Amino acid sequence: MSKLSSEAEYWNRVSGGWHVRGYSNKLLGEHKRKTYLNLLARWVDITAMQRILKTDLFAEAFVVEQFLFDIAQENSNIIAFDVASEIVTFAKSNAERHGVNGGEYLCCDVKHIPLQDNSIDLIISDSTLDHFPTEADIITALMELGRVLRTDGVLILSIDNKRNLSYPPYFLIRLWMWLKLSPYFIGRTLALSKLKHVLEEIGLNVEESTAILHYPHPDGLVRWLEHSLRKLGRGKFDNAISRTLACLEGMEKRRIKYLTGRYIAVKAVKRR
Repeated sequence: MSKLSSEAEYWNRVSGGWHVRGYSNKLLGEHKRKTYLNLLARWVDITAMQRILKTDLFAEAFVVEQFLFDIAQENSNIIAFDVASEIVTFAKSNAERHGVNGGEYLCCDVKHIPLQDNSIDLIISDSTLDHFPTEADIITALMELGRVLRTDGVLILSIDNKRNLSYPPYFLIRLWMWLKLSPYFIGRTLALSKLKHVLEEIGLNVEESTAILHYPHPDGLVRWLEHSLRKLGRGKFDNAISRTLACLEGMEKRRIKYLTGRYIAVKAVKRR
């Protein structure tokens, strides 16, 4: 079995059991959705883009945090893809339920995108590349994204932030996955300095960088805490939880943001 086939098979298995496991965090998901929409609004004019590419459809298939259908209301010239056919199918179905009839949905690998060189105006990649086992895979994917991006096109990318004070050493992440405490594979990531260096090497100038989603690891503990408080309070704590998350997001304005944000996010523009 090829590496691509095994990756697709793995994510198809994850998608098949997602609803069975009952992962549902409405307030946390809504907070993530708003955070990404705010970031996009600050960094780019969605309506001005002729072709938009979105990597990874997992959120659009299963969770509240998706934001693709929101931007599709402003600009339907969207191509989105995922390596797993089941995830693509679920995402397309959800798009129809959200009233999004435009756009094109593909099944492909981010390291091998079936699009022409210099054909995309805006690429949005939200925590897609931090699910690979090696840094070399991340760099290969970045090169492929750079290939399809047109001159002066914009890449907005987020990836796990290893400088976060609560980000565990990778051997603990591996143990976490071995104990089946993570719902999916957690891969490697790049430090901000190395990410900037790689992007510069492949012809993209990093114009903006920040850190987003300022709540601690591990993700499972935060999800359990939100779920427990909502169940215990029967909705009475919902506003307090949302306000707390919004307050924590204010850490992005602080000098220590790279120590508290779960993800680093960059805006890079392809050079002439």
